[in-house]
Amino acid sequence: MTDTKKITYYNLREEAPRLPTVVGRANEMERLCRIFGRRIKNNALIVGPDGIGKSMLVYGTMKRMGADAKYDSYTLLQFDTSHLYALDAEDALEEHYAEAFSYLPHSVVFVDDFGREVCRNTGLAHRMYRLYKKLLKDEYIHVVLTLEPHEFAWLEQEHPALVHEFEIITLKNQTAHEHARILSEKLPRLNARHRVIVPDQALKEIVSYTERFPSLGQSPQAAIHLLDESIAFTASKSQRVLTQDSIAHVVEPKTGVPKAQLTQNELAGIKDLEEKLNERIIDQHGAIKKIATTLQRAKLGLRNPNRPLGSFLMLGPSGVGKTETAKCVAEMMFGRRESFVRFDMSEFQQDHTVQRLVGAPPGYVGYDEGGSLTNALRKEPYSLILLDEIEKAHPKVFDIFLQVLDDGRLTSGQNETVDARNTIIMATSNAAVAEILQAFENGGNAEDESFVREYVLPILTKTFRLEFINRFDDVLIFNPLSIPSLTRIAALEIKKIEKRLAKHRVQFDIEPAAIEREIAQRADPRFGARPVKRFIEETCETLLVRSLLGASV
Repeated sequence: MTDTKKITYYNLREEAPRLPTVVGRANEMERLCRIFGRRIKNNALIVGPDGIGKSMLVYGTMKRMGADAKYDSYTLLQFDTSHLYALDAEDALEEHYAEAFSYLPHSVVFVDDFGREVCRNTGLAHRMYRLYKKLLKDEYIHVVLTLEPHEFAWLEQEHPALVHEFEIITLKNQTAHEHARILSEKLPRLNARHRVIVPDQALKEIVSYTERFPSLGQSPQAAIHLLDESIAFTASKSQRVLTQDSIAHVVEPKTGVPKAQLTQNELAGIKDLEEKLNERIIDQHGAIKKIATTLQRAKLGLRNPNRPLGSFLMLGPSGVGKTETAKCVAEMMFGRRESFVRFDMSEFQQDHTVQRLVGAPPGYVGYDEGGSLTNALRKEPYSLILLDEIEKAHPKVFDIFLQVLDDGRLTSGQNETVDARNTIIMATSNAAVAEILQAFENGGNAEDESFVREYVLPILTKTFRLEFINRFDDVLIFNPLSIPSLTRIAALEIKKIEKRLAKHRVQFDIEPAAIEREIAQRADPRFGARPVKRFIEETCETLLVRSLLGASV
């Protein structure tokens, strides 16, 4: 191997054995070898997120070729991306590189992170194409460039002639088993100094965390970094064995999820889901039961794995617990506030606003920003998406969610596929509220299937297409709240205020009968618990202000 300022030279016959070993990617390496065996269009663009293993694919393919005698005369020339900046700065260097390229032997010319340097630099991309044009036509020279998906989309839009000279290899995520094998391969080097005992189960835990929390980064790179830091943490505590507790200690500040929740058994967490939700959501037992049952089936692997974990259309008057239910489900299922993402669908009433959800296509304003929905799913694939007042959205929005609800995926404006299979989708709507309130006033049961079929569905089909309604796992009816229900909610609100004011050591002593009388005066089935919450907050805060001011006088 020979190093210069901008080029690393590998002779395959001599140095292929020292190249890194690749775990998996057999199909991709075979495809790359076939591309190198062609006489025309024998160059490759390798597309994938940062950290997915684009460079390793090239090294693994070179290692495989080095074991075959027919490639003995081949060399691998890896160009540092700084040569692209040099081309952008000096005309003389362009002539220098052009002359050097004319003397190349049978070679693979590899430029890693090409897209990062060229993307948005139209002049540099044109200049690079002019310089590499002869190489791209040479049957004995193979140019390999790596790009991220958004960089490839830009290049394809702005420089189709350049892209046309390449075959495209798009890398997908490897399996959890392959990621664990990669960690096992890296372990001797990462553990050389500390010599911590690392069980196989610890490697699986690390892979599980990186799959669950994309904020840790793209695997396998993210898993390697997490393993490295976990070993260092274990050694710093003078511990001999890398445990789940140590890994969770490293993950906690990176994700914001408490360590106790990270180490909790996932099935144990959903076992009492219905009971825990009913403790916080008052008298919506029918809706809560359906939510809990659906999510438990999903976590046990009994549902279609290519759909979201659960999808629910929630109907009912204002203030009865629809949004609060979504927040509680997000917290109990995913353990962090960032996992709850709310979209006010009244902001997507116009035709042109639909692009704000998935992102503008290449060449349009806002392309770089991506879409609010696709960005949220990419950042937090383990999350709950709440679509508030979905009936106010433009009909084209429903087409977007048909794909999400049916296939568990979404295609962004940047032509990237975003995974939604670990997401819970909830939508609220004011449709059929009048009918639900009428049933409540008449003493009927709005959750009864015959009522839903006779009175609710006809209203829904006037607003939504039937195929859209049928994509949801359940249509949930949230009943108006009775006086006893509102009294229980008031008691919960008082406890919340006491907890919030714990530093003042405050405890409220309010007669239940007095609370019930006040609630009866304010109760209105159309507004649910909101007037009650305002009354409790204002009353308790007023009492506290008087107490604190009186104590300070």
